[in-house]
Amino acid sequence: MNQEESFQKRLAKAQEIVSQLHKKFPKKGKTNQASDVSTKHQEAYFTLRQRAIEYIGIDRGRSYGQVKRVLENSFPEKAASNQQLVEQVIQDLINDQYLDEYLCGRRIIKRHSGRAQKSKEYIRQLMLRKGISEQTISDLILEIADDRTTAEAYRIIKQAEWEISQPEKVMRHLASRGYSAGICREIVRRWLDEIRTYE
Repeated sequence: MNQEESFQKRLAKAQEIVSQLHKKFPKKGKTNQASDVSTKHQEAYFTLRQRAIEYIGIDRGRSYGQVKRVLENSFPEKAASNQQLVEQVIQDLINDQYLDEYLCGRRIIKRHSGRAQKSKEYIRQLMLRKGISEQTISDLILEIADDRTTAEAYRIIKQAEWEISQPEKVMRHLASRGYSAGICREIVRRWLDEIRTYE
């Protein structure tokens, strides 16, 4: 058995264990959100919750939107007839710390930092598309340095790869990463001034 197969088997086993543990959770858990669900909806609540837990598995770093899409695709009739129940299941999972949108968002921030740096607005749009809630995005955006700071850090990392004869290409490159025209001009001007200083 190669290393990849061994990892996949261990991952599948871990997900199975997590799923088994959670089957009894609604009755024995530290909170009892199901008691807030009317009797006629409790079966649907448990069905939706179980499907969400299977999807999340051992990776808590999923977004509200991702889990909602999975539930809507898995149980279109239940989801269509009772959106509030779907939302309650997801909110309960967040409250119970099975779902961590902050972890999901911070992964996006990390992936688009350093040599892959993007602007705040670019990252905000990525998080929206990932289905992270507006409140979580608002909190996470505060953790990112302002665009001038990140653009300057990116210049220092990447400028050795830039062509001095093609400043317009560098401007377009920075703009494609979500930076405003003003910041793009400022960064390119600083880059060119620094080159002249050392000539």
